[in-house]
Amino acid sequence: MNNELETIQHYKMNNLNFLLVDILYRKPHLHFEIELAFVLEGTGIVRTEDKAYDIRAGQAIVFNSCQVHEFSSDSSLKLLILQFNTSIFELIFPQLNEIYFESNPFNLIDNQTMFSFIMQAALTYFDETTLSPLLIHGYVSLSLDQLIHLCDFKTLNTAQQNKQIDLQERIERITKYIHENYTEKIYLDDLASREGFSRTYFSHFFKNNFGVTFKEYLDYLRCEKARVLLISTNENLLNISYACGFSDIRTLNNSFKKIYGSSPREYRKNTMSSTNDLNISFNPDLTDNQTFYDANQSYHYLKKYQDEHASD
Repeated sequence: MNNELETIQHYKMNNLNFLLVDILYRKPHLHFEIELAFVLEGTGIVRTEDKAYDIRAGQAIVFNSCQVHEFSSDSSLKLLILQFNTSIFELIFPQLNEIYFESNPFNLIDNQTMFSFIMQAALTYFDETTLSPLLIHGYVSLSLDQLIHLCDFKTLNTAQQNKQIDLQERIERITKYIHENYTEKIYLDDLASREGFSRTYFSHFFKNNFGVTFKEYLDYLRCEKARVLLISTNENLLNISYACGFSDIRTLNNSFKKIYGSSPREYRKNTMSSTNDLNISFNPDLTDNQTFYDANQSYHYLKKYQDEHASD
């Protein structure tokens, strides 16, 4: 998950994805999919739409398409995350595009019906011995039906729906341009002009919809590309600087240290001396600190969790 606009890879099913992840910090980000985050263990804080909510084990929260959200925890949150595109329900439930969920934490684990549906969907998804898209889709549909009854939402009128579509298209346009041109000089004024905005308005638009400033987004993207080159090539720092859009090594050093808490040279040295770059000490106030489980680990953890929490 390298970018503030998260590009979700749907490996098993088109337009649907499950993740099991431990999060100490996940910086503000957004994506086009609707997301349901279910807290299995831990306590933390969720920030979205200029609000902050305490969230704890047993609770869940839903985020709409292109809604910026952020997770933080002192001791780690273990989350089961479902991400899906509304297109998978277009034929059977087109009204989903009219729904805008209120992002307030709600108790999921005590609703045994939804708990059972969401766990069965996830277990089927992570089961590597078989793949049944129809069964997964069925359980997710049943979970969504329960979600609509459990979670507050408002119904968008036609004008509001069109506004949401316009927002999604604008965000996609902006990110596409940045990701295609980050190796060159990119100026806020140029992007503002491309979108027909003034510099001031575009600056506020970017921060409100991406959760970070334009410069922070661009620096993070460039540093992520530099980080990959540092651990996968023997290129010197000057070449890496140029390849990632930095004007010189000093600029790379300053941005990289601010984001990762160490210089590029130190990062490369520490990573090469370790079998797992997750052992590097990051500053959780500035960059992501999260660990993902593979399919096998996810399946066995969730099976045990389901057995422990299913009602008698």
